[in-house]
Amino acid sequence: MRSVLLLAGVLLAGCASAPSETSAERDSDYEASELPPPMPAPEAPSASRRLGPPRGERRARADKQDRPQDYLPFIDVAIDPQATNNPYMPSLEDQYTRLRIVSRQMNDFDTQGVRDGAYDYDDTDRSYKDESRFWLMRMMGSKAVTRVLLTEFDISKPDVKASEALFSSSFVSNNSEGESWETTQNISIYATPWFKVSSDTTLTTNVKMQLADERQSSGASTSVLNSLTTATNLIAPSSQLVTYFTAPALTTASNFLETSVSTLFGSAITETTSGSLAIKTWERDRPIVEISAALPDPDDIRKTKDLEELGGWAVFLEEPRLSMFTNALAYDPSGLTQVPDLSLVAPPDVLNYEISGDLKVYDYIFSRLDLSDRLNDLNETGSPEDARQICNRIERGLLEVGFNSWDAAAGVHAAAVGDQFTQLAQNVMMRTDTCEAMKRYRLADPNAVLKVAVPGAEAL
Repeated sequence: MRSVLLLAGVLLAGCASAPSETSAERDSDYEASELPPPMPAPEAPSASRRLGPPRGERRARADKQDRPQDYLPFIDVAIDPQATNNPYMPSLEDQYTRLRIVSRQMNDFDTQGVRDGAYDYDDTDRSYKDESRFWLMRMMGSKAVTRVLLTEFDISKPDVKASEALFSSSFVSNNSEGESWETTQNISIYATPWFKVSSDTTLTTNVKMQLADERQSSGASTSVLNSLTTATNLIAPSSQLVTYFTAPALTTASNFLETSVSTLFGSAITETTSGSLAIKTWERDRPIVEISAALPDPDDIRKTKDLEELGGWAVFLEEPRLSMFTNALAYDPSGLTQVPDLSLVAPPDVLNYEISGDLKVYDYIFSRLDLSDRLNDLNETGSPEDARQICNRIERGLLEVGFNSWDAAAGVHAAAVGDQFTQLAQNVMMRTDTCEAMKRYRLADPNAVLKVAVPGAEAL
């Protein structure tokens, strides 16, 4: 300790005896000294000496960092807004269309390949044996795995919902019932009946992957697949056209299916992608929605690595039609636009068209539109004003129920030549200056004459 103190004292004394240097002396010494030579500019590194990954690899890493995170590992959905809203494509307004879903798997439509046995069933991608559980595991506990890919379409104007299961699979394993597998995959389906497109029709698509794993089976997986069958029967339309009377049944069936699939127990995973489109135009062979899906291993539905590729589907708008009564087309008198060829449609066929399961056009016009009082007056007096009121009421009623303007005009014409009108009333109803709908009907049937709708009725 003493030696350390002695050394510190010597150092302090040395510092005190050293002559101090003024700032002027320091400046003169700096000016007299030589500046160090400038440092040479660094050489650009050669390709072999560059640090970091190559340019392409750096770009790949940057893309991976910049892209949005994928929080839906089981489904990928893309919509094409321009496919239904393209100013250069034909308008869909006042025409009918429907939604069609088609598989993107080429072998699903290779009829020749299937017929020739081109697909080797020895090299299948699925093994029921590998998915099976040992009897001791079934003794210790049950297991039920359900995997469902569901599409839901919500249309406004007309207001209707429709749902379809593109894929469903269940595996049940327990001690009491053994093991069972059930798998269903749709290749090509019509998701909706025909519906009329208005100026503000929109479509919202929801694609949902529902996964469930029950370790103590409650029978939910079996009930879900039964619900799919039940909903399919409910969705089966009672009419080819979405009308005021059939839309509620379609919506009820869609809600039933959605509720049944969502009421699963145990470990459940749900992924949903939603998108909306304005339905204004149509383009041939151009999908409006693309869907791709993958499945997890049934051993653990939580795993997102090494997924089983399920496949893809495309949603299309069906080629539009101008009339529900005929597919035949003609040109209007100007020759510029196409119109439905209503000359080929017999009035009884129009009146017998089913609006819903138990309601036909005839019953709707003469039982639901409150025409009896005014119709009696028209039959007695032949009043043009009464004819105008009846014509407008029938046309408006058919438009409201879901028909377009061409079919509404055909309905007015069919009613006018029906058994509810006297000869006097028929003559007034057929005049284009009295009945506005008759002007449109004459465009679709230029050679229209008073046609007999009911046997025994008198014609002009």
